[in-house]
Amino acid sequence: MVQEAKGGQAPRRHARNGKPALTGRRALAGLALAAAALLASPDARAQNGNAATSFPNRPIRIVVPFGAGGGIDTVSRPLAQVLSGILGQPVVVDNRAGAAGNIGMEHVAESAPDGYTLLHANSGVLVTNPILYTNTRFKPQRDLAPVGQVTTDPLLYIVPASLPVKNLKEFVDYAKARQGEVSFASGGAGGVTHLVGELFAIRSGVNLIHVPYRGSAPALTDLIAGRIQLMFDTLGLVQSHQGTGSIRLLAVAMPQRFAALPDVPTAAEAGVPGAEVNSWQALMVPARTDPAIVAKLSAALREALSRPDLQKLYAERGFVPTYNPPEVVRANMESETKSWTEVIQKANIRLE
Repeated sequence: MVQEAKGGQAPRRHARNGKPALTGRRALAGLALAAAALLASPDARAQNGNAATSFPNRPIRIVVPFGAGGGIDTVSRPLAQVLSGILGQPVVVDNRAGAAGNIGMEHVAESAPDGYTLLHANSGVLVTNPILYTNTRFKPQRDLAPVGQVTTDPLLYIVPASLPVKNLKEFVDYAKARQGEVSFASGGAGGVTHLVGELFAIRSGVNLIHVPYRGSAPALTDLIAGRIQLMFDTLGLVQSHQGTGSIRLLAVAMPQRFAALPDVPTAAEAGVPGAEVNSWQALMVPARTDPAIVAKLSAALREALSRPDLQKLYAERGFVPTYNPPEVVRANMESETKSWTEVIQKANIRLE
């Protein structure tokens, strides 16, 4: 026990085993070590354990780094409702749009690591944003920890029905005969719907003009009108146009066929191997969040994604409910960072 000196007198130096007691800065260092030992004591560990055991005891917030009504938002809101029932606390969605998702991501990265603030983002935000935007104060792989994968998001090769092509090979031939004249749309520069177009151009050897839009809906409008020849997006965007004679689906940009569209081939099957992407969504928390809290959130996510009603709703919106644990999400982030860096460099994509 450390005793304080009385009456403002300097504390006496006591010897122990023939050695002088520590004083000054050495004494302060000793106190710091003692404090660290106290924090590591069974009582301190028990307090941390109690925090994890009692989690959650107040509302949880899921930050969506895009506006309401977008693809991630339509996945996040029903998920929040199901998680509320599982965790026994309100789970609310907080839309924080801006800077291609970086504003919302930064907000979560700088939040308290207590499990009450989560990020729901896609692989574009988590993987490609750090490559394209190098001046941010945060790094997802350093400042965020995965909770688990939520969905797989199959991207489709979509052309207007008026375009005189019936399959992906014919589109490649059409574009090669008109190098530099054929355009593809995206929902925004640097997003996954932009990068998959650049990947397709590299793998197929065609020269495509990229036309970015503020969202996928206006891009689809121009595609149907014939002002754009190609775009990439999810089934949910074009579902209402199927069978109307306004669009044609040439391929799915994923390694295997999409169960909801069994007759649509993969890009590899359609003659352009290597033009597939692994587009997905995941929940993240700030780094340094207690692993026991992360495990509880991950278990709740896994249970939510096993619910038939949620699975049916996601399927109707063109998403595949796909639970993967934190370690798989982190491994995917690392491997996809390498592959997308190569595409971005080859396509010479630069964003201000």
